[in-house]
Amino acid sequence: MSRAAVNRAEQRRQARQTRVRGLIFGAIIVAVLGIGGVLAFGDFFGRPSGPAAAGVIDVQSSMAGFEPSEIRVTAGETVELRWWTQDASPHLQGGVHTMVAPDLGLDEALPAESTRLVTWTVPDKPGTYDVYCETCCGGKDSPAMHGKIVVEPASASVDRTRV
Repeated sequence: MSRAAVNRAEQRRQARQTRVRGLIFGAIIVAVLGIGGVLAFGDFFGRPSGPAAAGVIDVQSSMAGFEPSEIRVTAGETVELRWWTQDASPHLQGGVHTMVAPDLGLDEALPAESTRLVTWTVPDKPGTYDVYCETCCGGKDSPAMHGKIVVEPASASVDRTRV
């Protein structure tokens, strides 16, 4: 084989290696961006499907707290909360989020990466009450893990506006 033929064969091999390296590098970039997107926008992908039914209040628990941070209800009514989380079990003490408001008789647990419907009868005690998660991110002592439930008197109309 002539020296020129050997050089051409070597150039083709190097060109092939360069293409393969470029494809591998591109695949790594796509994978990293894809994983980053899922981590950044995971809560949007994992939301319960469709809007909550009429009269049902959507509540998300996450490592950042409750969303919405305030819920308005009427004293004496029965309320349904569609409570959900996308937080993974290793991030939660005992693998659950909790929703605790002792003055309102709320003490519920939600397993990691799940949704459940909580039916609750609002006590006849108008006022603003603290609700908190006691199982993650510092629990009750963490300012991020608190929300409010505003109980309006039965004579007041509640528009369920969330702050």
